[in-house]
Amino acid sequence: MVLRILIVDDNRDTLKRYVKSLKRRLRLESFNFGTTQDLDSKSPIEIEECDSVIAALKKLRNQPFEILIVDLKIPGSSGEEMGGLELIDESVDLDPLRPIIVITGYANVELARRTLTKGVFDFIEKSATAIEDLVSAVQRAIDTRNEKIRRVGNPFTPMTGLEPTVFGGRTQELQFFEDKLNRAIYSKYREHFLILGDWGIGKSTLLREYKKICQSRGYISCIVPIEPIQKDTGLLEVTRIIIEGILHDLPYPVDRFKKVLEFFNSLEIKILGTGVKFERSNNNNQEIISPKAFLRDTLSKLWEDIEDKTDVFVILLDDLENLAAVPEILMTLKSALTDSLMETKILVGLASTSTNWVEITSVQKHHPVSRYFLSRVELTSLTEKEVKETIRESLAGTGVSFSQEVMQNILKYSGGHPFEMQLLCYHLFSNHLSRYVEIDIWEKALQATVRDVGNAIFEKWCSDLSVDEAKVLRILAGNDNSVTLEKLTATFEVENLMIPMKYSVEEVLKSLLQRKLIDRDIYGNYVVKDRMFCTYLITHLNYPLV
Repeated sequence: MVLRILIVDDNRDTLKRYVKSLKRRLRLESFNFGTTQDLDSKSPIEIEECDSVIAALKKLRNQPFEILIVDLKIPGSSGEEMGGLELIDESVDLDPLRPIIVITGYANVELARRTLTKGVFDFIEKSATAIEDLVSAVQRAIDTRNEKIRRVGNPFTPMTGLEPTVFGGRTQELQFFEDKLNRAIYSKYREHFLILGDWGIGKSTLLREYKKICQSRGYISCIVPIEPIQKDTGLLEVTRIIIEGILHDLPYPVDRFKKVLEFFNSLEIKILGTGVKFERSNNNNQEIISPKAFLRDTLSKLWEDIEDKTDVFVILLDDLENLAAVPEILMTLKSALTDSLMETKILVGLASTSTNWVEITSVQKHHPVSRYFLSRVELTSLTEKEVKETIRESLAGTGVSFSQEVMQNILKYSGGHPFEMQLLCYHLFSNHLSRYVEIDIWEKALQATVRDVGNAIFEKWCSDLSVDEAKVLRILAGNDNSVTLEKLTATFEVENLMIPMKYSVEEVLKSLLQRKLIDRDIYGNYVVKDRMFCTYLITHLNYPLV
């Protein structure tokens, strides 16, 4: 690591003298930069100088500096005499972990106290011993900064079940929800909605953000994550599971819902244990009530219990693809919402993978549900700007930053996919040797990310590949650009990668397209778009190619 120091003083002679002396003295000292790998034997120390607040701010915003040394009595950006105080405030905002050393010829107790309360690390009076004091202060500042960085947790949280520290992008999706809320509150109609997107695209994170919006306005809301449902599970049982999830995530204990309890008692349903388990004493659930009526009446009674506490009640059902084994439940939900619940202020949002939603609401099966949830958002990858902003905001306050080359590689390999981006950043942060993460640790972070995504996702995609499909995928993954059918066929012939007579390369491609493992570009050529998946295919796909 290169130790970067910025010195700011409007006295050019003093500035040059301090820079020259510091460079000479600091190179003679043995500094603890965190690890021996952090040292650059050619130039371990870089000291830059500025004579104004405006110039210093420009440098601080565009370059990483470990330490700021500033004279208080320099012109501020608006002409004020003590511009150093302005610079201190801005530096703390940009990097709270960066030590600031004040050096001034106008030292007094009150001024020292004022700067120290702003987070200044040390206060040094210009004198004959100032250089000695500065060298000592720099060493202590490095040690203190290293200790603070070690204590900072990883701000990236994939595969932990925790929310990302920063919610990046999705401006249109947030406005979409705001519109649905306002319509539900101020009109007679509710536009129940649907959030679609593939794995890891951020559906659950978006729902949690929707719930935060509700909480900030004082609206009651709940998120119900649907666990996988077995095919032989009855509709009434699935309905019970959904109601249980709703009651579990509400901000009040179940005994507050008097109307709901009265309704359950009329059906001989008991509330058990945590307050969200219920069962009928004779266990003959099929005779209790129809699933539609059970869901409709429970939600209706629940609204009666809470309507004096909220303007709208938002129910968010997540992981709807887990209902694929019992798709009839969606018709039950639709029917319940179109009955007497139209008179309530209940707004329902569903989240599902795009593929599974199409499967469980196909025209041959339950197309009325698809028509009912016409108001929808299809999540896609984040833009380059959104990725960069998310990473920078996540790293703010950690004392760590990523080089431009690292940022470009994150964009290249993740394509803006939120989960892949978070996982790459997690491993980059976990393996950093200095506060400035450079390209030398990229390969290790990439391989760790490919391993984790492979275990969670890619391994399942490849579990039932035929040998011929594996051959085609490996060839496509090994090409940086899309590949024509003719080139693929020629590759098979040149490398003697025989496909059985009853198949053709074109048929294998058709199979891979149907499974969405490959795509076609605008010219009709074939490509594996996900670079992370490409890397996995090259390094982990254990199929014989001959």
